[in-house]
Amino acid sequence: MPLQWRHGVYGARMKKPGFTSSTFTGLSWTRRKFLTLGVGAIPLLTLSRKNQAEDFDYQGNPFRDRFQSFRRTFRVEPDREEAERIVRHIIRDREPRTDLIDLDVPDIAENGSAVPVVIQINCAMTEHDYPPLVHLLALENPFPEIAKYRFTPACGKAQVTARIRMRATAPLVVIAEMSDGSVGVMEKIVNVTLGACT
Repeated sequence: MPLQWRHGVYGARMKKPGFTSSTFTGLSWTRRKFLTLGVGAIPLLTLSRKNQAEDFDYQGNPFRDRFQSFRRTFRVEPDREEAERIVRHIIRDREPRTDLIDLDVPDIAENGSAVPVVIQINCAMTEHDYPPLVHLLALENPFPEIAKYRFTPACGKAQVTARIRMRATAPLVVIAEMSDGSVGVMEKIVNVTLGACT
């Protein structure tokens, strides 16, 4: 595109056709409008987060357990009765299967900040035989449910290898909810020498 020369008091300068002050003014106005709309959307996002917290998909859905999803930083003391209530609420009135889960965890954990855990669910990983949801709980932790793992038949294998934090010597409980409605439970006590989660 050819450049147009415009002469002024301070000599010649180049000006490209099509770029005027009004063009940039319109662009600035668009940005301001966009920012205004963005600030206005913040309350809607906040409300969406609040609704998400209220509809948190934990089986028990008590107020204490919803804190776990957001990992609040204030100190919470362990509550063994509450932890056992969580386990009962997940199992409900189903008869637990004891042959469904293999749990590999050390008998003694010298460091509670990094306890190695291997979980294996013995199933065919077909549409009618797989674990949609697996719970891992340490009953003496301030927040007992350490993790929830979700599987589909496309995973090919229902196995988890992880390192977890344990506050003190306690039962480590794994609960596998199966696609056919059954539930498997495995529990093993881990002796923790130096605890975490304090």
